[in-house]
Amino acid sequence: MKIFKNIDEKFEDIGFKKVKDDQYAATYERYNGKYKYMQVLDIRHKKDGRHIIQSYDKDLFDKKGIGNTGVGLTYYETKLALKKMKQKKWHKRY
Repeated sequence: MKIFKNIDEKFEDIGFKKVKDDQYAATYERYNGKYKYMQVLDIRHKKDGRHIIQSYDKDLFDKKGIGNTGVGLTYYETKLALKKMKQKKWHKRY
């Protein structure tokens, strides 16, 4: 019996499936059945140390074709993303 869950298991508990996890990024996806869209959560490493958390609808682009439409994150989702950054040791300033 496991006492503690790791970050990926906690993401799974709230519906996210891990798609990619390497030294430069972690990507999770979750399908929202109510509104019928695929939410993508990207946690990205940037060389300048200003790493980003980006959440968006995978298939919905804006009218000008510039990029995806953002999807808001809950406090818990943001907290898990920050923990993932810390796990990857991205919390240190470069």
